[in-house]
Amino acid sequence: MTNSVASPRRVSGRAARSATVLVAAILGAAPLVGTVSPAVAADPPEQVDNSKVYKTEAAIVEAMEKWAPVKSSESVMGYPMGIDQDAKGNIKSVALVDVQAQYDVATALKDAKQAAKDYADGMVIDKDGNKVPRPDGTKPPLFNADAARQIADSSITDPETTQSTSDNNIAQAMSETNSAKSYCNGSYHYEGAPQNTAKANPCIFVGKLDPTSGSKYPKVDGGSGIAGGGKKTYTVGGQVTEENSSTSGWSVGGKFTPKLTSTPADGGTGGEGAGELSFTYSYSSTSLNRQMTSQEDKTEVEFPAGAKGSLQGRRDGAYYIGYLFVDYQGTEKAPGTPEKEHLKAIPARVYVQSAETSTPVTYFKYQETAPQ
Repeated sequence: MTNSVASPRRVSGRAARSATVLVAAILGAAPLVGTVSPAVAADPPEQVDNSKVYKTEAAIVEAMEKWAPVKSSESVMGYPMGIDQDAKGNIKSVALVDVQAQYDVATALKDAKQAAKDYADGMVIDKDGNKVPRPDGTKPPLFNADAARQIADSSITDPETTQSTSDNNIAQAMSETNSAKSYCNGSYHYEGAPQNTAKANPCIFVGKLDPTSGSKYPKVDGGSGIAGGGKKTYTVGGQVTEENSSTSGWSVGGKFTPKLTSTPADGGTGGEGAGELSFTYSYSSTSLNRQMTSQEDKTEVEFPAGAKGSLQGRRDGAYYIGYLFVDYQGTEKAPGTPEKEHLKAIPARVYVQSAETSTPVTYFKYQETAPQ
C-alpha cells in the first residue's frame, strides 16, 4: 500500500500468549500512515491530517503527548524488561545516591505497595487519571494477584537497599542465590506455598519520570534526509518480540527492532537507515493496550523546495528513575521457625511504554528550512 502522508505513523505488534510460561513471538511491525489505523480508530478524525508537516521538535512532542501520553510516575509488575541497557544488552547501572536525589525509598515503597494492591484488585487508571476497574472486567491470574499482595501487605517499612542496579543478587531460602531477574520471573516459592508454576514472584518497579533530556519520547533513526525538496518513498517495518502470558507469569514487555528503507522518486540512490539499535520496553502495570495487528507500509512523502526533509521516529514512552522492590524469603532460618521475609530495593532506570498506546514507535514527516 502506498500513501501520500504526513500524520504520525504507528508501529504495532501482536502479543504472544501462553497458558503457563513466558513465551516469545516474533512478529512483523510497521507504521500505519495517512489512514485511520487500528491504533487510532477511536481518535477524532482531525487527529489524522494527511497534509501535516512537522517543523519543530516541540510540535512533535505535542503530537506525541496526544498519541502516547506519559505519566509523571509509573509502575511495572515483575522484572522490568525495559531496564536501561547498552547496545550489547548489558544493564546500565545507576547509583542509589542518584535515585534517592529524585525519589526517596520510603515514599517509593508506599507507592509500590499501593500499585501492587491496585494491580491485584484489577484496578487501572483511566485517561482522566481516575482509578477504575479494568474496562474488560477481568482481574489478574490468581498467582499473579497473590504475588502482588505479598508486596502490598508486607509489614516492612524500611527495606534493604543495594548501592546500584548491578548489585542485584537475591539470597533465597535453601541457600539459593539468584539475580533479581531470575528470581522475579522464576518458579521459586515460599515454604508451605503451592508450587509456583506461574513463574511470578513478588516484584514491582516504581519510578518517577526521568528529567534528563531525551528521556521522554526518545528518538529512533529515520534514515537520511532529502535536501532541496522532492519525493521519497519510505518502507518502514520492524520486528516486535513480545514476552507475556494471558493466564500466568508477569507480562513483562517487549523488544522492538526497527528497520527503515527509502527510495527517491527519481530512481536515485536509496538504502536503509543507519544501523538501528533494538530497544526493550516494559508495560505499565495499568496498561491493557498490548495487542495489535501488524502490517508494513510504503509511504510516499514530498518536501517543498528550499527544505530538508526526513522521517523522524519517536518511541511511545519514557524513562523512569526508581526502584525494583523484591520480596523474598531469606537464607537464615532456625529449626521450627518460619523463614524471614526480606524486601530489597534495587535502584534502576526503566523505559516504560505509554499505557495509552499499543505501538512501540510513531513516525513523523519532518521538514527543516534551509538557512537564508
